Amino acid sequence: MSKFWLLLFCSSILIGQTKKITGTITAGNAMVEGIHVINLSNEKTTITDAKGVFTIDASEDDLLVFNAVHLEFWRQSVSAKDFANGTMSVKMTEKTTELEEVVVRDRAITLKDLGINYTPKRYTVAERRLYTATSGGGFLPLDPIINWISGRTKMLKKELANEKKNILRTRLSLYAPASYCIDDLKIPEIYVEGFLYYAIEDPDLFDLVDKYQKDRALLKLSELSFDFLESLKED
Repeated sequence: MSKFWLLLFCSSILIGQTKKITGTITAGNAMVEGIHVINLSNEKTTITDAKGVFTIDASEDDLLVFNAVHLEFWRQSVSAKDFANGTMSVKMTEKTTELEEVVVRDRAITLKDLGINYTPKRYTVAERRLYTATSGGGFLPLDPIINWISGRTKMLKKELANEKKNILRTRLSLYAPASYCIDDLKIPEIYVEGFLYYAIEDPDLFDLVDKYQKDRALLKLSELSFDFLESLKED
């Protein structure tokens, strides 16, 4: 019977034990430096070095999340084997954006080149501009392609900015968990999530969180809480 209690006592010591875990991230040919690693269980954060290596405090079964602009979001728990060895391997996938292939010829082929007698309609200057912008005027439509690429670029830039903002908002929520917002900043519980979204829009706070300046970020967050609470009163 004494052996049973001894085993139970030893097991209870091991449960919840925390130690430093060194992990290595691979992502094909993609860059593995600067990947954000967050332990959702103890709110510890770190980033990878140039070789994709990171070190973070963790316990068995802790859930880690991995985030980078150019990689797919990934979650992975610390297994019993990982914890015992003090090491873990993480495989991430590079984000891909497929664009349709566009072939630009040096000289466009016209109907006349094909031996077809055809007199094209004559357009006014305004009609010609509109026609060129929407169809290419009978040739390869460069203007629509340029417009499409430009629009696609703007969309990708916006997507990149939103993803960056979400990453920093997640980091901000680790700096200022719900209990801190409610007890210290006096934010009503139902507005905590909205407050963090509101706060990360501030350029100064955005920059501080991006540079991992936690103390200054919390000071700025405290200032923003006054404006946020005032806006609630006005509503």
